[in-house]
Amino acid sequence: MLNLIVAPYEISENAEKYAKRLVSFLKEQKIEYAVYFHTSLDDVAKSVNESLLLGETEFVIVGEDATVNAFINSVKDLSKIKLGIVPTSNHDDFAKFLGLSTNPIQAIKDILLKQVEPVDYLVCNDIKVVNNILIGASVEVFEKYNEHRVKNFITQKLSIMQYAGNFEGVELTLDFKGNKNVTETIYELSIANGGLSQGKKISPLANVQDGLFNLNYTALPEKEQRKKYLSLFKNGEQIYKEATNQFWLESLKIMQAENKIKALVDGRVVNFENMNVSVVENGLKLFRNLNNEKFVENNFEKNKKESEAKPKRK
Repeated sequence: MLNLIVAPYEISENAEKYAKRLVSFLKEQKIEYAVYFHTSLDDVAKSVNESLLLGETEFVIVGEDATVNAFINSVKDLSKIKLGIVPTSNHDDFAKFLGLSTNPIQAIKDILLKQVEPVDYLVCNDIKVVNNILIGASVEVFEKYNEHRVKNFITQKLSIMQYAGNFEGVELTLDFKGNKNVTETIYELSIANGGLSQGKKISPLANVQDGLFNLNYTALPEKEQRKKYLSLFKNGEQIYKEATNQFWLESLKIMQAENKIKALVDGRVVNFENMNVSVVENGLKLFRNLNNEKFVENNFEKNKKESEAKPKRK
């Protein structure tokens, strides 16, 4: 049976509307389902645990990254479940990176094919991460942007203009296993399984099936260069700059002298004392249409070839 886990309205305005369309379609097709609506992300764990106790193993998230994150962190053993995603906007980063259909009926049709593709996910301390982790200027900009009553392209751009240039960086120590530690004042850092965040290409060479995550970081630039550097993320041009350090890793430890690290984890802000990040290769089984050439070409084959041409540090 398909178990639909619907994002709360405060997270996704379209989720409940899309879920009702899906329910009508599933009824027409005489497909067995259960649907769970939520008032907050905290309610997701309750619905998931209820389904797991009933022996359910097939789930569909109707929502975006934060809801997917809440779901995977509600499941102790992800190897036992299969997951489909119905995006609720064109801005759902992980689904967009995977090339999943943004049409809810087509998305559920693809899921009903019951074809499965395994993908990697990350673990940061005890938190599972499906998409990516950011530290630095973009996290500060994200928080300021969310303070706006009206959230759109204009207020997002305004937040970048007002705060990106004033961010003075954060001193972090990066512990690469088997290599000398690096301590730098970092302006922007990303740990990417999926390569999009808030629609920006934070890691154009990211690959969700290679058993590695892509680490990009840059030290604090001169003040007049800071906003310009963040603007490069629109098209992923930052990876071609000498200031960007780029590695492919299996694990990484991040430390901060005052044990205060603010990170954007799958679209939500989380505070850490320190961070231990690792990758679980092929740990998440996703329903998808295996005939979707866009998914294969754009996000696996092409990225794998390009990433193999870059230096890897394990």
